[in-house]
Amino acid sequence: MNTHLRLLMTVALALAAAAPAQAILGFGKKKDKAEDDKRREQTQELPGMPAPGEEGAPSKGAPMMADEERKAQAMREAMKEAQEQMKGGQPESPGGQRAGAPPASLPAGSGLPTEVVIRGSGDKEKLGMQKPPLRIDADPFESIRNSLKPDESLLLAESPLTITWRRTHPEFMLNGRVVEPWRTTFSERPGIAFYPREQLFEAVGRKLENREAKAYQWQLTIADEEGRVFQHYEGSSNPPEELIWTGQNDQGEWIKAGRAYSPIFMFTDPGGSPHTKVGKTLQFKGVIHQEPDGLHISLDSGVLFGTTKGARAFEKAGDALVRSAADLIKRRFSGVPIRVQAFASGKDLGETQSKLVQERLMQELMLQAQSIGAEGASAPFSEQRIEVVLLNR
Repeated sequence: MNTHLRLLMTVALALAAAAPAQAILGFGKKKDKAEDDKRREQTQELPGMPAPGEEGAPSKGAPMMADEERKAQAMREAMKEAQEQMKGGQPESPGGQRAGAPPASLPAGSGLPTEVVIRGSGDKEKLGMQKPPLRIDADPFESIRNSLKPDESLLLAESPLTITWRRTHPEFMLNGRVVEPWRTTFSERPGIAFYPREQLFEAVGRKLENREAKAYQWQLTIADEEGRVFQHYEGSSNPPEELIWTGQNDQGEWIKAGRAYSPIFMFTDPGGSPHTKVGKTLQFKGVIHQEPDGLHISLDSGVLFGTTKGARAFEKAGDALVRSAADLIKRRFSGVPIRVQAFASGKDLGETQSKLVQERLMQELMLQAQSIGAEGASAPFSEQRIEVVLLNR
């Protein structure tokens, strides 16, 4: 019995001593290494996760899938809190922590980015997830904008025709130098017309047949204010329909402005009985006629300086008469040298009146004093007048 017991103890001691010897001599090393490799593969760390033993690493005895589920749950809670905060709410956690702060359950050192929370300052203004539409201001005419600008050089340019017009015409229509046709008192007809046959009908009191009118003798006498004959016409039969008189008599004298001339018609019937008819008196404020020294424009002194012809200033009607003479010169005889002659009761008065006409013509015609001469002379009342002479060159 004792022998068997000693044998079992010897075998046990031998086995106990064999394990360290095996380790020392390398026996059984491959088996241990294979077991370690298998255990390392089971606990191999995932990318981005802490290694075993580091802070945040899963516990040694916990399964790998359970640890990942816990992290995913923490992520879901953090996202939920962030969404509630973006909607305007800021709930606090049971522990008193603000909802916007990173959750305490999120493992530290997990490698996830830190959440950034943006809060609005007002309760009514809430942040939205939708982006505003993109607005770009564009000019549809940008490519042609420069071509639409006016050329200022063309606007400031002056045509040569415009410059010429400004030099020869007044700048304003209300200017006193503008021609005023309604003021013209000079007849455009080449002479004075008389109608003897019409006067015959009035003299006999009825209209005559052509054969009856041929049997009448006729006379036309033009007498001046003193009753002197200035011009005379006559015929043995058949008074004419119209007779034109130039205003000049057979001696070469012209009628004078302001003087009255009376036409007297005399008709003799076949029986020798006379029939007399006085026509309308002829009196003109202004008369135009040609003489050897130039064209004469005769103006009535009674219109210019009153009925006495002795005033030293223009009457209202006289001012208009001088304007009419100036308008006639503007239209037809611009640039012609002028001489003013005043016939008055005395030479001194004549010189004063000629100066008044000279100054007014200078103003109207824009001429210098050397372009318009002035002189005065004494004359009887019936001969007193103003003569504006456009001198022959």
